[in-house]
Amino acid sequence: MKTLEEMVKESKDVRELKRALGVKMVKVGVRPNQIAEILNVSEQFISKWKGKYEREGVQGLQLGYQGSQSYLSQDEKAQVVSWIENQAQISVEQLREHLEKEYEVIYRSKQSYYALLQAGGMSYHRSTVANPKRDEAQVLEKREAIKKKWQNTRRKSSEGR
Repeated sequence: MKTLEEMVKESKDVRELKRALGVKMVKVGVRPNQIAEILNVSEQFISKWKGKYEREGVQGLQLGYQGSQSYLSQDEKAQVVSWIENQAQISVEQLREHLEKEYEVIYRSKQSYYALLQAGGMSYHRSTVANPKRDEAQVLEKREAIKKKWQNTRRKSSEGR
């Protein structure tokens, strides 16, 4: 079981740290209004976490929410990302169908699909790595035209001085 001092030293979350520091300061005799000012919290915050510490110990100060379990295991996610990387072009709908067919997974939010696409090097805005209609010759012509306009603009601005 962790002690209050260990929690202060090891805590990576600011909320847990403030709770532990508040309780620790109360235990050493610092007044709640001073603690509230130092930690930028309310006196009710100090009172709440002091009471919870007295009832439950250090576990009472820790965050309760640990997140939800992923629909896909790490191996399955790696397989999906690899599958996405091997696609020349993919839409969110195609990804959804693949996940439903292969893994029996349907996400409620499109954000989950977007995250998978991003992990696979794709984007839900632009689902191809490169523009398939890009013509290198046209790109080079356009670059040259821009350079000429830029040089003409620079000459005109220097002549006007």
